[in-house]
Amino acid sequence: MWELENVVKTSMEHEDSFFIPSEIERNNQEIENEVRLHFILKNPSENEPRAERMWVKITNRKNGKKTSYAGVLINKPVYIKDLQANDIIEFDADNIAQVIVKKDDPSWIDSSEKYAVVSKMCMEKNSVIRFMYREKPDRNEDSGWRMFTGLEDDDYSNDPENLKLVNVGYLLSKDPTLLTPLKKGYGAVFEREEKWEKIEDWTPEA
Repeated sequence: MWELENVVKTSMEHEDSFFIPSEIERNNQEIENEVRLHFILKNPSENEPRAERMWVKITNRKNGKKTSYAGVLINKPVYIKDLQANDIIEFDADNIAQVIVKKDDPSWIDSSEKYAVVSKMCMEKNSVIRFMYREKPDRNEDSGWRMFTGLEDDDYSNDPENLKLVNVGYLLSKDPTLLTPLKKGYGAVFEREEKWEKIEDWTPEA
């Protein structure tokens, strides 16, 4: 037996580690789009996972205060025996854990599933990111983005205890203005007062 996870609730309980698409994205998926749902196992055995994460292709949608969908299960379940590939799954926006944003979509960025190194000052209440740059990373999960409030001094910024890894897609969902700089490649540097401005007279070290 299984049930679909309410990923909105889970995200609220684990804000620093569980990231989901924005409410707008979850409520505006179109027919033929593919979305990932979490199928939670009821009473899993010791050797079974908490959930199977599988993709569904949307075949129908119903608009309302909360958009509801139906779709065809793409994956073949490993642990859930009463589900098969091509089964019809009914779900709503609160069940959508991940969406596929295609390259021709204006909101597509190459780093949405990767991580940025962010000053902890940026995560404080009423603080925002005002300076960011992208250097070439040495790990696949690293986007190369480094983000600061602009108030940090060198001692603060050089102390690893003052930095944290944050999912780029999560940062974008919290601050949609980051989209413009996040579209840029390695070596990009941005600063903002009222709006983001590209900095041309400084580049991050290679």
